[in-house]
Amino acid sequence: MRATRAPAFCVVLLARTCLAAEPSPPQSLDVVISQHSVRINGVELRSGPPAGIRRYISLESAEKVLGPPQDTYLAGLGVRVYAWRDAGIHVQRGFRGSDKGKIFKFQVWFDDSYDKTENKHSGKFKGRLRVEELDIGPETTFDSIRGELQKAGYEITEYPDVISAKKGGITIFTLDATNRIQRVETWCGF
Repeated sequence: MRATRAPAFCVVLLARTCLAAEPSPPQSLDVVISQHSVRINGVELRSGPPAGIRRYISLESAEKVLGPPQDTYLAGLGVRVYAWRDAGIHVQRGFRGSDKGKIFKFQVWFDDSYDKTENKHSGKFKGRLRVEELDIGPETTFDSIRGELQKAGYEITEYPDVISAKKGGITIFTLDATNRIQRVETWCGF
């Protein structure tokens, strides 16, 4: 009798471990961002509540392609962040004004940034990112795409440690003095 209990116990323990394991996002991600759309592997994320002619991001749509968030936390004064660290993707839910209760920001992180205030890592995106006809990857430098950004109408702002390019709700940021792209984010309210 003892011999049959041990294997059954191991099977139950293994099943519980597998069910408790955190699912990770798909290994291959294809993200396309434009002023009116955010798609991951062909799934439109801006299918949430309307904001004029645009739509907010739907958490359900994000979970459909990425699985449940690996981390959820409050940032700053009450913005809830849903993070898929293995994918380097974050979305943010508003807490006031017209953004209250709606996911208003989508971010793709190429650099695993650490926020000591929140004690959180951003994760690092390893897939393919296309921002309005422009391919951006983890090794893309700002200087290599500056001309294309200017042609496309992006407003470029330079600070001592950061360069940003902004057009409508899309902003592209560099990482410190390396000139590499750190993150790309889009706001739904534009």
